[in-house]
Amino acid sequence: MRHVPLLLILLAAPLVAQSGEELLTRVDRLRHPWPDFTVELELKDAKASQRWQVATRENGDARLDGLSAKEKGRAVLLLGDKMWLLVPGSKRPLQVTPQQRMMGSAAGGDVARTRFRQDYTVQALHEESLEGRPCWRLDLVAKTAQVSARTAQLWVAKEPLLPLKAEFHLASGKLARTASFGPPVQALGQTVLSGMELLEPSGAKVSLAFSHWAKGGLDPERFELP
Repeated sequence: MRHVPLLLILLAAPLVAQSGEELLTRVDRLRHPWPDFTVELELKDAKASQRWQVATRENGDARLDGLSAKEKGRAVLLLGDKMWLLVPGSKRPLQVTPQQRMMGSAAGGDVARTRFRQDYTVQALHEESLEGRPCWRLDLVAKTAQVSARTAQLWVAKEPLLPLKAEFHLASGKLARTASFGPPVQALGQTVLSGMELLEPSGAKVSLAFSHWAKGGLDPERFELP
């Protein structure tokens, strides 16, 4: 058996990691196409639906404002790794975790932002087919304990380069949820994500649909706690 020199292995390892990081960057750009932007989001499960305006800043902070009748006047602030609910009539914002459910398996952190590169490190990169399509499969490990899913697998189609599916696992190894990504669309000359579906092992699922993308964010004061 031919032995590969150790030096070549060591030199190749950073290249694999770098290409994996670049894949994550390109996937994240579909959800975060500009440094500051707003987008309308519709959450829907078998029983109900919600509509929100999501505003995201370059530093990753996000604000959600309710658009549908039941959510009108409500807001969610995601500042760093902390999240608050702003409810009409309440004098103080209620601090919750980014894992707080908004509808079904859709947590506040999922709704406000998806940042694979910031939340995960690429542990391995494989070539694998998914539903007959040649893909890259990235094995990911959470960078911090604040990320609820400690590991994840992400399948990215090679041509065109688009995310197809992701599986998120708890620290125990148990499957927490599966995300399926919708086809890309064009918004203001930029390729963006049309939506995604989150599925729990129980079979419960919720869909997220994105529309009305706009460059530029909200006034900085809108990201301050009252």
